[in-house]
Amino acid sequence: MRVGLLGGSFNPPHAGHMHIAIAALRKYKFHAIWWLVSPQNPLKSKKDNFNNRLLMTHKFVSHPKMHVTRIEQDLGIDYSLQTIEQFNRYFPSTKFHWIAGMDNATLFHRWNGWQLFLKYIPITFFNRPPQAMALQTNKLRLYKGAKQTNFQLTGRTRNISSTEIRNKTFASRLKSAIQS
Repeated sequence: MRVGLLGGSFNPPHAGHMHIAIAALRKYKFHAIWWLVSPQNPLKSKKDNFNNRLLMTHKFVSHPKMHVTRIEQDLGIDYSLQTIEQFNRYFPSTKFHWIAGMDNATLFHRWNGWQLFLKYIPITFFNRPPQAMALQTNKLRLYKGAKQTNFQLTGRTRNISSTEIRNKTFASRLKSAIQS
């Protein structure tokens, strides 16, 4: 069985996330995509309500081959490397493949155990403008041990950010409150 793993905060989940999930499903012919809702991104200081993010993601994902999971929360996992180690242990016959947006490639070298992560699992970063330009001198791209790393730089893209969605929602609510 081949499973694509899409990890993230998903605060909120959006069309960009779904775009790369569908693109990966088609490109790699996965049997399933598991959306791994992270309890807390270690690279972000702000703590968001996990249960709200999980609920939003469940409501957003309706594809029959896509499954939203809270496994990292349930196992007390802090880092994606731990997720991969556990999955390889408990699902030895399953072929996992990590998928992510290109914005993650620009800071992947800050992930806990990123070099070991690359030895355990293939990873594909899907294009998201303007992130492709930042890859020229990216540490991940220059790392010689990144043999299973793919950069999907062609095809349609979606330039959407959860942060921008949250900021626009907040600005809209503030504007409504001021006008009332």
